[in-house]
Amino acid sequence: MEPHVLLQMPLFQGITEEALLRFILSHQHTLKSYKPGDFIALQGDIYRSLYILCNGTVRTQMVSAEGKQLTIETLRAPKLLAPAFIFASENRFPVNIETLEAAEVLILNKDAFLEFMHQHPIVMQNFLKLISDRSLFLSKKLNEFALQSLKSRLLNYIKMHGTLTSQQEVAHILAVARPSLARALSELTNEGCIWIEGKEMRIDEENAKKYL
Repeated sequence: MEPHVLLQMPLFQGITEEALLRFILSHQHTLKSYKPGDFIALQGDIYRSLYILCNGTVRTQMVSAEGKQLTIETLRAPKLLAPAFIFASENRFPVNIETLEAAEVLILNKDAFLEFMHQHPIVMQNFLKLISDRSLFLSKKLNEFALQSLKSRLLNYIKMHGTLTSQQEVAHILAVARPSLARALSELTNEGCIWIEGKEMRIDEENAKKYL
């Protein structure tokens, strides 16, 4: 783990490398390594410390009681993992966090982090902004899944990413069965809402406006 990586994070903007080093090198914190396919945390686990992804890429997923999986997002280091839940009254991980490649996670002691924020108010301001932004992101996600049709969600995904790298992965992200995704994609193509050129997809705004 390189300190300069952490200094690039929005959380630690405004403090010196010396102050950050003094904090993260404390014996109260732990650096853990994970192999591809490992679970850093499971949905429902108690969240007692602040987890920072220092290296690698992870996927976060929610799993229903029936085993249905919903991919929330893919995160690349450096990134905080579920920061809004560390001080919650029910502080449990809301998702499974699975590594997609080798990863390192810095696990910060909760009480030590709270004291560090009191010593450096700019870090507290940064943290509050980060968890507020996370709430905004989750609100938008809820709107995508609960209020929009599958075709609308699919068009918004294509608008953002420009392609579907894997129908199975996108089906997980949009919380639908793969055949339903394939059918919606075919219908949007037949309706002239989508033009496919090789691996790229383009949206015809005029034809697609009833869904957007």
